[in-house]
Amino acid sequence: MTCTVLGPGLVGSYLGAAAGAPAALRRQSQPVIQEVLLPAGRVTWSPEPLTLMPARGPLLVATRCHQTPWGSLPKECLMAQNGLGQAQPLAVCFMALDRNEAGQIFATGVQPRVVVGPLPIFWQETLTAWRQAGILVDTVADVRPAQWEKAILNATVGPLCLATRQRMDQVWADAELRALVLAATGEGAALAAAVGQAVAPELSERAAQFFAQVGAHQPSVLRDPGELPWILGHLLAIARHYHLPTPALGAIAGRLPAALSTAPSAVMTAMAATS
Repeated sequence: MTCTVLGPGLVGSYLGAAAGAPAALRRQSQPVIQEVLLPAGRVTWSPEPLTLMPARGPLLVATRCHQTPWGSLPKECLMAQNGLGQAQPLAVCFMALDRNEAGQIFATGVQPRVVVGPLPIFWQETLTAWRQAGILVDTVADVRPAQWEKAILNATVGPLCLATRQRMDQVWADAELRALVLAATGEGAALAAAVGQAVAPELSERAAQFFAQVGAHQPSVLRDPGELPWILGHLLAIARHYHLPTPALGAIAGRLPAALSTAPSAVMTAMAATS
């Protein structure tokens, strides 16, 4: 057995199909039937629908942070989520997922990559299945720099897509917005350094390459802006805590409703653990 998936949305279905996950848990009780275009080929994923949280066994949590039942998660879970502040082990997903006109889920622009830290042996079957499906899987000693890098990426173009109601390629093609994104990326790297997380020194170049390749991708915040407090909100909270200037991140936040750029209390409570 690989894993059970909690939250079979785009990310959960993509990773669940790649793992051949036998079961999925979601709020609705309808069966899950997804067509997924993996690098290794097309897969139809139809896991057993569960209505109760499994008491044991590997659980891949692909719900967004603000929709996660934190109090009832088993200890074996692995969090495939955007954002900062989670105490559980993370699978940091560098991929741009969309659904085509036929309803199939696919990754656009870049080869999907997952970064994980040290995990119990029972996760190896899932990691092996992901690799066989064509997903790059990197195992590192400390996953937090990758988590920070993904959070920084998610705190820039995605919020601007939400504020302007434009696709990623449209935001990236705008010279003024592109300059704002790159300035905010640099600020995010400085925040990471302030809490002892050394993200890749070429982060701005990596960000530019990623955003230039994803084309018309529509980021997840367009479907659910509720995850932004765990991303942009957390970065701004760190900036306030360390009295660091972040004019570009602040300018992005200024284009959004205030509630979407305010870190939730759970993030503030976890700040000591992540810093």
